[in-house]
Amino acid sequence: MTRDSSTRLENRDRQRILSSPVAHAFVRIVTQRRGISEAQAEQAYLDYINRAQPADDRRRRALA
Repeated sequence: MTRDSSTRLENRDRQRILSSPVAHAFVRIVTQRRGISEAQAEQAYLDYINRAQPADDRRRRALA
């Protein structure tokens, strides 16, 4: 993913990530269950995605 100097996702990356069916479902469920705004739910999803490491990276680190 492309990031600028402030380490925030660029708008096109944000739009691409949030356009997935999984992201839509997450945002819909979280807004209904937690009673938060759509923007807050989207940010929670992006925070979760940005913390997760690809499985391949984890396997490489385990083998090192």
